[in-house]
Amino acid sequence: EPLIIDCVFVGNSASEGGGLAIDPDSGVGGIPVIIGTSFFGNVASSRGGAVYERRSNTEPLFVNCRFNGNTSGLDGGAIHNNEQAQPTLVNCTVALNVAGGDGGGMNSEFGTQTIVNCIFWGNQDSEGSSELAQINGGSAVVNFCCIQNLTGKFGGVGNIGEDPLFVDADGPDDIPGTEDDDLRLSPGSPCIDAGNNWGVPTDANDSDEDGLLCELFPVDLDGNPRFNADEADFDPGCGIPVVVDMGGYEYQFDPVDEVIFADLNADGAVGVKDLLGLLGSWGPCGKGCCLADLDINGSVGVPDLLALLVNWGPCP
Repeated sequence: EPLIIDCVFVGNSASEGGGLAIDPDSGVGGIPVIIGTSFFGNVASSRGGAVYERRSNTEPLFVNCRFNGNTSGLDGGAIHNNEQAQPTLVNCTVALNVAGGDGGGMNSEFGTQTIVNCIFWGNQDSEGSSELAQINGGSAVVNFCCIQNLTGKFGGVGNIGEDPLFVDADGPDDIPGTEDDDLRLSPGSPCIDAGNNWGVPTDANDSDEDGLLCELFPVDLDGNPRFNADEADFDPGCGIPVVVDMGGYEYQFDPVDEVIFADLNADGAVGVKDLLGLLGSWGPCGKGCCLADLDINGSVGVPDLLALLVNWGPCP
């Protein structure tokens, strides 16, 4: 169960998993956590230009990661999930990857992929740049993501299909997968403040060294504050006191110190007011932000109540 933080996999090649192959049978554990890491310019002659997940018991977590300019000869230009591998991607940017077969961004066989607050844009496979060229196969649970050519196949809530307005996705050299690529968000991007705060994991490794392990992960791929208030003061996503952006990079304007999971009224602690707010929202969510839906499944119920109770009290 390796922990990979703030690393770069660039210009590597292999038959499967140009940058990283996750295989419990070979010593690379089935439940690795990969945070703040970039994969670009990697090549797989077969599957998984950047990452290949080999077994059914493979369940990696990717947070604040970037995959761009990776290629595969067959499936999964950036990521291929073999058998019933079940990755979770949070606030990742997957752009301009190419597969010779299926799934330029991500290809899966039978597993369930959980994807939240991510951007899949400009990926291509043998069929072009369709929605399935971005995310293909398996059973994807996709919420609060920006996906090119979105048709609604994945269901979910909060998903958009508008151009994310990257600063310069393939850089001044016009070659995807090189160091000058800039996948940060331009002012006016529809991905700004369009994510869901509850999709962000807690800071279990104390990345900002403030001693708060119960706050939501506080930094982006650049190491800048993850939670910022946009100057336009318009939040199409879901959260309080401000809303996380989609993708690996946060648009910087007015940072907030910390955001606490299940703190529905943003007073710095989970307590009676939050409980009453959750109970008052019980049942199926309507359209728009459903703040009490802590597990982002479209309904407020027992799992959300239990999650709130587990986090009861102030964040020490």
